[in-house]
Formats: sequence, structure tokens, C-alpha cells
Amino acid sequence: MDKRRHKRIIDSLDAEIVAGDIKYPGIIMNFSEDGFYMVTATSNKSVEFNNHSRIKLKCTLPTGKPLNMNCEIKWFQTKTSPYGTSFSMGMEIINPPVKYRKFINSL
Repeated sequence: MDKRRHKRIIDSLDAEIVAGDIKYPGIIMNFSEDGFYMVTATSNKSVEFNNHSRIKLKCTLPTGKPLNMNCEIKWFQTKTSPYGTSFSMGMEIINPPVKYRKFINSL
């Protein structure tokens, strides 16, 4: 049985996770009405994530409008290489803003 509440929309969007004073650039790989899947670029910066960690996500919509959202990590995987660490994560948006909902409905 599929645990997803909403249909996933396959598309991509550049984004940035902000955890305290550390920023991780990445790409959102798919969207839903209340969350998304994201992969970060490899970085030497270190932050401790866990399920239920709260973070900020910043991106610019294709319309050029900036969008800032508060999110909760639902799951994540860490990949370490000689070049640093990257994360794959599923996040739930806390109170998705109207701009985000309009963006989703336009896809």
C-alpha cells in the first residue's frame, strides 16, 4: 500500500536548505501538495539532521518569485565521499504558502 497522501509531480527546481548558519544548495527532484524530495550538492559543511529536524528551504519559482518555506525532514540518507557529504531527503512543508500551492497547481 502506498503511504503517500498526495500525487508526486516529477520536475526539478534549484533550492537551498538553511540549517542555522549553514546552507546546502541542491535540487528538488519531485513535488507534492505538502512536500518534496530533494538532493543536496556535496559539501564539507556539517550539520546533524534527523527525522523531524526543522529547516528552512529557499528557492526561486520559475516565475522569478522567491519562496521561503519552513519544513520538517521526514526521512534522509547521507552519502559521504572524499569530496564531502550530500543528503537525499523527503520533507513535509509546514503550512505550505499560497505561492507554493499556486506553483503546484500550475504543474
